[in-house]
Amino acid sequence: MSHQNYGLISIDTGYFVPLQRIDVQDLVSINGLIASVKSDLHYISDKDENTETVFVFPLDSDAAVYEFEAEIDGKTIVAEVQEKSQAKETYQDAVASGYTAVYMSEADNAGDIFRLKLGNLPAKAAARLTLRYVQEVDVSSDKIGTFMLPRALNPRYVPKCSSQNSPSDASFRIHTIQSGVTYCPDFTMNLNAVIAGGTRMVDLTTKWEFDVLAEKMDEMISSSKQLDNGIDFSIVLHYKGFEQPGVVLETGSADKNNPFLSTDVLMVNFSPNFENLENQVPCEFVIIIDCSGSMMGSRMEKAKETLLLILKSLPVNCKFNIIRFGSRFSSLFLESSKYDENSLKVAMQLQKNLQADMGGTEIFRPLESVFKNRLSGCHRRQIFLLTDGAVYNVPELVQLVRKQKNTRVFTFGMGDGCSTELIRDVAKAGNGKATFVKDSDRLQSKVMSVLKASIQSGITDVTLTWSLPTGCTAINVPENVPAIFDGEMFILYCIISGNVEESLFGKSSVVLTGHAGDKTLDYKMNFVLGSKKQTDADNLYPIHRLAAKASLTEMEISNVKESLMVSLSTTTNITCKYTAFVGVDKHSKEIVAKGFSVKKQTEKGDYMAYLAKKLAMRKKPTERFYGVEERTQTSTSDTCLSSVMMQLIEIQAFDGSWQLTDNFSKILGNTMEQLRRESPVADIDIWATALAVAFLRKNFLEQREEWEMVEEKALKWLSIKTNDDKDVLQEASKILSSSINDFC
Repeated sequence: MSHQNYGLISIDTGYFVPLQRIDVQDLVSINGLIASVKSDLHYISDKDENTETVFVFPLDSDAAVYEFEAEIDGKTIVAEVQEKSQAKETYQDAVASGYTAVYMSEADNAGDIFRLKLGNLPAKAAARLTLRYVQEVDVSSDKIGTFMLPRALNPRYVPKCSSQNSPSDASFRIHTIQSGVTYCPDFTMNLNAVIAGGTRMVDLTTKWEFDVLAEKMDEMISSSKQLDNGIDFSIVLHYKGFEQPGVVLETGSADKNNPFLSTDVLMVNFSPNFENLENQVPCEFVIIIDCSGSMMGSRMEKAKETLLLILKSLPVNCKFNIIRFGSRFSSLFLESSKYDENSLKVAMQLQKNLQADMGGTEIFRPLESVFKNRLSGCHRRQIFLLTDGAVYNVPELVQLVRKQKNTRVFTFGMGDGCSTELIRDVAKAGNGKATFVKDSDRLQSKVMSVLKASIQSGITDVTLTWSLPTGCTAINVPENVPAIFDGEMFILYCIISGNVEESLFGKSSVVLTGHAGDKTLDYKMNFVLGSKKQTDADNLYPIHRLAAKASLTEMEISNVKESLMVSLSTTTNITCKYTAFVGVDKHSKEIVAKGFSVKKQTEKGDYMAYLAKKLAMRKKPTERFYGVEERTQTSTSDTCLSSVMMQLIEIQAFDGSWQLTDNFSKILGNTMEQLRRESPVADIDIWATALAVAFLRKNFLEQREEWEMVEEKALKWLSIKTNDDKDVLQEASKILSSSINDFC
């Protein structure tokens, strides 16, 4: 286990720097699906001599950090992105020469942890360090957007079998003093948010919720609060009136020496709905559950309820397995078993006894064990990975997953401090979907939503055909379009090549073609290009930064050569695993320290040379449209309601039916004799199943997403057993007059 201190730490001692004050100010601006963040770190040193410090903090792995500067006693130092070893040498030479310098990079083995170094912080000095980044808003299957501000940094597990270790460069290592998440004694975090189109706000301890109205996108709502240390904070957005697809055309800069930022970049978002999509594809479901010590308590209880819902919702023609893991792992079956009455009984026994008793967080070996078993027949493998952990061997996990065929991996990050790099990158490599579940959220509804999508054919081998004004072409970013799920939000970037005169603005389109099993499917999206005056925010080129980050992420997962990534990173001033920010003088563009030589990164690397040949760009105006389908958020029911619902689902048979037993009758608030007398059919199992469906519909509408697949199995069973299941359901609804509150 490798522990991380979160805060300002002395390099020499590993202890926190004595300070009069340390404050973190975050300004988050959200416009449509884009979040722009400016983060300021203010502090005043109490030390009587110069100090070298490092500030360690978590950041979402999808964040595109593009600006970093420091103001120390009135002097401003800006930073530029250089190749990492070069940046380290630049920084170390400056500090050795007695000059103040700054350095910031991703941790060597963790893309969601940043280390911000300040060398030769003057005695009694006041300092302000500022970084800016942009990030996409996550949009769930119910079309609710979430932006998360990470504020928890959990220990990272270093597996024994991993070749990844803690950073080996002694001069850049953090010497931790105690385990877990630690903070400077006087550490305050303040958040200010501005939401375009925002209206009603709900202010909770760990999140804000806003309604965002399409007709009010020119209006802003703002809010502020002090955040609790060690708790991730979320901004939840309920989009309303965004039925149409969204398009953003961002013009390039006037600097023709930068072949990427001088291009025009198009961002398109839409939710494709494919007709005749194959449902209920034969699948092998493997549920991999983190049973390490950190899952103890409410997280494990949520995992147990979720596993119960999954087991009762699996289609009857599938195979399945359950793997528990910690520092060791255990499989329920040697290989995936056919889903039937006997295998479900064995699985339910495991579900009842599930505990957080397996030590650390070793994910590689259980995943590897799954892939060693061959898929049988026409089954497609769907892996559900539930974890609250963080590990240092994410690259190894990514490469393991991306080698697999006919497999999708869906990841669920549970609680505060879960590694965004682990959850996002493994899902991307596995053509799946990443989902984050805070401790205050319902894991059950989020997992069931993904399970429903997983039994459908995902759209793979996707190609895009663009219809743009004459003389224009589009280069997709990322180059290889990821798997797409029916009804899920899809965001794509493309670099526009050619001259788009304002007189040519008008209707355009993109046709998405892909494969769902043996079928070839097409989806066409029409959109309009138009002009609009650029804003100050546009001049920071957020769409360009997001496109560059998407390309860097794709290259890292695909093991593209390092020089290509360094070239794109230094050109766009966005860090990656091979680059870092290093402080430079704002006016002369010279390194602050003197008396040592610095090799400057060449302006054009492989990536830029490629673009220079492909693109000839000129400045153009922009048009903004945003589109997100509206859905209503599922409300959280109280503990009593959830308990009764889970009791009923627990006694459902594997084929979707229920039996009329004493336990069943008690759950419904009636006696078995009374329910039997009311039966309009001779087959009592048909009557019990109809009663169960009617009971769920009557009392648990707010949690429908969690039991929808349970109901679907029951209705299929009823349609086989009776000629008219609607009549028996109507009769069942009539007699259910007792209130659910009678059971609480």
